[in-house]
Amino acid sequence: MLDTFKLLQIAFPYITWPLEWRRLYTLIENCFHDTKITIVQWNRPPDEWVKINTDGSALNNPGIIGAGGIIRNKNGELILAFATPLGEGTNNQAEVEAAILGLSWCVNLRYDKVILEVDSQLRW
Repeated sequence: MLDTFKLLQIAFPYITWPLEWRRLYTLIENCFHDTKITIVQWNRPPDEWVKINTDGSALNNPGIIGAGGIIRNKNGELILAFATPLGEGTNNQAEVEAAILGLSWCVNLRYDKVILEVDSQLRW
């Protein structure tokens, strides 16, 4: 029981977990997973353009964050992919850092016609 309790506390630190099995079972039984389905499609950039798709993530929020992305040409061919840990921060910091890293790579590779796609719901 103690191991299960510790695991739940680490995975879900924002929930106050009961120590008794019956209360724990009732709490878990009443939980539900909110599933949202979104169609995702990669659209080609125009001729002479490249497209960057980036993402940032956080283990807990705030917590350990990381970023990654991919740069592709109009045919969808890989130009560059990257992934890196970013230390501590929030999910929003990770999203912004991922975009900055992707754009920095484009500057370094001398691409000046760039489309940036992110999944962040922050308003830029």
